[in-house]
Amino acid sequence: MPALEGRSVGELLLDCDLLVRDVLMDTPLMDGRVMVRTWGEVVEAAADLWRAFPESSASANEFERRDPDQVLMEQLQTMNASLMKAARRRQWPGEGPGDDRLLRVCENLTTAAGLLPRRRTDVRPMRPEVRSDLDAAKARLVHVLYVGAHGVQVALNRDLRYLAAMPASKRAALPAESMKRTVEARDRMAAFEQLAGSYVWGTFPAALHGEHKPLPEPDRLRQALATWDIQAHRALAGAITAATMTLIAQTQAHTAFASQTLLRAGAETGSIEPGQYRTRLAPALESAQASWVGLATAWGQLAPSGGRGLERDLVTAANEIRAATLEIIHEGTGVASVETLAARVDLKQVAQTLQFGLATSTDLAYALLEATADPHVLASARSVNALAMALEARGTYGNVSTEAWVRPVDHAQDRPVALPDLVRISLTRAVERVTQAVTTAAGAAAFISAPDGAHQVKLLAPKPDSGPHHVLQRPACQAAARSRSCVR
Repeated sequence: MPALEGRSVGELLLDCDLLVRDVLMDTPLMDGRVMVRTWGEVVEAAADLWRAFPESSASANEFERRDPDQVLMEQLQTMNASLMKAARRRQWPGEGPGDDRLLRVCENLTTAAGLLPRRRTDVRPMRPEVRSDLDAAKARLVHVLYVGAHGVQVALNRDLRYLAAMPASKRAALPAESMKRTVEARDRMAAFEQLAGSYVWGTFPAALHGEHKPLPEPDRLRQALATWDIQAHRALAGAITAATMTLIAQTQAHTAFASQTLLRAGAETGSIEPGQYRTRLAPALESAQASWVGLATAWGQLAPSGGRGLERDLVTAANEIRAATLEIIHEGTGVASVETLAARVDLKQVAQTLQFGLATSTDLAYALLEATADPHVLASARSVNALAMALEARGTYGNVSTEAWVRPVDHAQDRPVALPDLVRISLTRAVERVTQAVTTAAGAAAFISAPDGAHQVKLLAPKPDSGPHHVLQRPACQAAARSRSCVR
């Protein structure tokens, strides 16, 4: 909903770009049929956004030669419409849930189109810098379609390998033309990818150099961290679902990565004490991020498709903290250089903001631990059953249970169900690793908020000739002690 959205069009497009890249990194989670169901909506949303972009130049009449870029988008939309029409007439891919990441891409593109005002170029010609920013937005949008189409193609190839290895008895239970339709969809997605690539190869990433990037708002990161902490705790105080736990862990993992990037830049520029960062904080941050990623992966296996069970305020807060950090650390197609980061923000002030964020993440980790123990936390029945069987298989005796982990009716309809003890114990261990890692990171970052981190470190260090019970004293205290002839 645009009324609740605090991100700009550029930030929404960047989020889409990063989401489709994540698709390629999660090959084990790919399902070609699920992605094909969602892909049509992504292309339609992209076409709507393209039409909402302002025209780069005024046209005298509608019979003039059209913009070749617009023709390309119409071609992509036509190819997509043909594929979706064929899919609706057949049993494959059939009805079912969509891919969560592609659904988020679709939502972002729809929101971006709603944010763009209508602009008449025949009244006010477009300035060169505006034209450059428009070219950058178009390049990133088509890049989203290009990478996304490749991701769908990879997923379909994975499905084909799975079908080829499937026993004939199981394959007979699938729609008769599953193999044929999967091959057809893969080939058509490959053609779509090549057409989108013809635009990407000539514009990406060169066009991104003209992207308009205003300086980050000074207080945005602090407000985003505070709002996220409040919304995450509120979500855990209500009805807890696997989707909620997954989103919280994913957002914390992203924040930990951004903290690593910014605090490393702070250490390299002398904004924070370099020795403390290298020896204590850097390893602790790396461990914290890895533990958050592991927890997000564990809960992600249990979350239902389509983002069911997520509160809108929690999603909005997660989107804002992601945008607030990317606004600072991202440049073009990757992470900004240390010099760029130092020019954008006051790294010492940002380091202090992140230090407070690390402190609050400790409390959030313990809140997650309590939520995991809640007997009312719910997760997808099919996912719970699959994870329980996998955990049991890793045990000493393998799958020997004679009772089903979930009821057949719950499994058939994929209803939300309570967690079996075996699954809960595994998740509890993952959260305990998080609490230990973030507590260590918060303690290692304590030097950042000191008035003079280096001076504080010297005061806390013991003198070489001091005995085991020696206590450092300030000169005033030592003088007072001597005047009273007492030893401290």
